Amino acid sequence: MPDFGLRIGIEGERDFKNALRDINQAFKVLGSEMALVTSQFDKNDKSVNALTSRNTVLNKEISAQKDKIETLKSALDNASTSFGENDKRTQEWQIKLNKAQAELNGMERELGDNNKALEKADKALDSAGKETDEFGKSVDKAGDEIDETGKETNKLGKEMDETSKKTSIFGDVLKATLLADAIKAGAKALVDMVKSVGAAVSDYISDSRKSSSELLTSS
Repeated sequence: MPDFGLRIGIEGERDFKNALRDINQAFKVLGSEMALVTSQFDKNDKSVNALTSRNTVLNKEISAQKDKIETLKSALDNASTSFGENDKRTQEWQIKLNKAQAELNGMERELGDNNKALEKADKALDSAGKETDEFGKSVDKAGDEIDETGKETNKLGKEMDETSKKTSIFGDVLKATLLADAIKAGAKALVDMVKSVGAAVSDYISDSRKSSSELLTSS
């Protein structure tokens, strides 16, 4: 805001008008900046970039508007002192001051609405970030569970291989026993023994399959 010193009356009136002319010229530049920003985004665009760009220009306009209001207040005081409160010139300054104050209220309200929208957009981004983190954790957990399943599957496979080896060894022992007993007991005893051993083998295989089934079910 320019310094008007102690000038009053007509001379002071001229200085205030010149100062307001400069302020209004600055508003034309700011208006063109806002028009450029508006052209870059959709009218209803509430994105962070759009709101931030509008606020940058809006803050400049609010600062300039406050300077304008201070200048109008000084002009009003000068006119009131020099010409009286009921003078037309004083009343014109009052009208301009009221209009400028109303425009500032609108600017500050718009800035407040934009800031609320920015806070909402920031919260939405934070929420999306948290959901992404939760999804990542779920993927990691699923990976751990798959690894654990693989370990259990390998363990079961080893146990089944071990059971197979034991079955093979058991068969070899049976063969040797059969041969020895056949020599001693003769053909009839051999037939009876084969039947008995066959039943034993069937029971063993059945128990082995049952154990394997229980292992798979528990996994």
